[in-house]
Amino acid sequence: MDQIRLTGIRATGKHGVLDFEHERAQTFVVDATLFLDLAAAGRSDDLNDTVDYGAVAKGIVAIIEGEHVDLIEKLANRIVGMILGFPAVCRTQVTVHKPNAPITVPFDDVSVTVERSRETVDSPSRERSSEHGQVHHAIIAMGGNQGDVTATLRDAVRCIDGLPSTQVTGVSPLYRTDAWGMPEGTAEFRNAVVSVDTRLSAAELLAGLQRIEASHGRVRTDHWTSRTLDLDIIDFDGQESADPDLTLPHPRAWQRAFVLGPWLALEPDAELGGAHAGSVAQLLHETSDRDHIDEIADDWMVAGAQDPIVRDSDIGTSADDVDAIDDADSVESIDSIEFPEGTAASKAAAAAAAKPGPASRRAVISLDSVSTDAEHQFRQAIVAIDALPGNQVEGISPLYHVSQVDDYPDKMAAVMQISTRMDARELIGALESVSSSISDDLDLDLVDMEGVVRNEPDCMVPWPSAREHAAVLAPWFDMDPDAKLGRDPVAFLLAMAPDAAQVGMLTDNWIIGDTL
Repeated sequence: MDQIRLTGIRATGKHGVLDFEHERAQTFVVDATLFLDLAAAGRSDDLNDTVDYGAVAKGIVAIIEGEHVDLIEKLANRIVGMILGFPAVCRTQVTVHKPNAPITVPFDDVSVTVERSRETVDSPSRERSSEHGQVHHAIIAMGGNQGDVTATLRDAVRCIDGLPSTQVTGVSPLYRTDAWGMPEGTAEFRNAVVSVDTRLSAAELLAGLQRIEASHGRVRTDHWTSRTLDLDIIDFDGQESADPDLTLPHPRAWQRAFVLGPWLALEPDAELGGAHAGSVAQLLHETSDRDHIDEIADDWMVAGAQDPIVRDSDIGTSADDVDAIDDADSVESIDSIEFPEGTAASKAAAAAAAKPGPASRRAVISLDSVSTDAEHQFRQAIVAIDALPGNQVEGISPLYHVSQVDDYPDKMAAVMQISTRMDARELIGALESVSSSISDDLDLDLVDMEGVVRNEPDCMVPWPSAREHAAVLAPWFDMDPDAKLGRDPVAFLLAMAPDAAQVGMLTDNWIIGDTL
């Protein structure tokens, strides 16, 4: 049988029987051999006919860094279960090395090797295998009140998006929350909610969030204290769990306006399960602290965005309110709930119900970067663009490699399609802000905008050179085979592009973190 081998995958985790091993991370090294039939991949040259070994490697790291186990036998079995979650894998052999094991005599290494096939794997492993192959939808609440909180939350979103096999799919507006129930003089909080799609288990996701908290200076003490960053899983595929380490759904989410308000703005039809099940809109209406939250920014994911403080007393002059309700026809009631006029809950409901009007246009944006971290940069940019007011991501192309000539470095490229209520000049300016906030290596260009033709030095739409660049045309064609640039089919322009031989698709499932 054909084989794929991964050797020397290293990560740190808190695994072992002794007490200090529960608290102090140590290095674990994993070797994995995947047995599968590679004949189809050899003929097709298509990633879908094999296994994305980058995704396997990330899965191994996630398990090592995840939930504690006493025995490396258990750790190896978890990794086996994850690998067998890839349908193409028939059998796998996994060796877990513990080079710093607490042994009192000289030694070189301690390792455990486990080999399993689909036919012999036990039921619990099969269940874990299925779990790691499945994409879960989760809601994560974010908050903090120490330091530059907006910058911290912004970086936390990017860190969450960088977790293995995880993709941020939505970011709520930013909210100001009174330090309700805390000592007088306590700094007010900033809060937001993000939605993610992930192949991690709930426990692995929690472990990742706790690492992000720690990296931003979070020290876990009492519940009712100030903190630099707080990340909580609110909902995970609607699952219910009474595990004291991770209760699902979050046991207090139903009564927290600073969770429900941002969640409602992000997902107007959201439902919370569990003992206090109900629509998020209704639960928000019933909270006692609904008047202690205010939306302050919906473009906060872009560095340098304004962070105005909006209070209930400012109603009638707030730009946020005007944007949310300037078109009365675009605002609809949510589940026929009448929120008290002028409250934060009513503003959240109105903002959540606002729908893009006729001015919404389709726009195509190209992404390219010479950085070795281009994939992560692209994902950060997609999250930030989707979070801009009036924007909605509608499509994302496969990830492409572009071979350069004349001593220029190779680069990565992709294309995304959005619907936007921005005009062309505003969108170009926003793209410049997004790219500058991420990396100097990242280029974001407005390639085309529905119904718009501009020929000004700082606003050229369609992008003139796009017709000749396969780095734009190839991913665009893969995303939308019927696309046209002006009157010309993108397929035709790609066939005529002088650099068509210099581009090649790397992967079409990179957006949830599985890359080469």
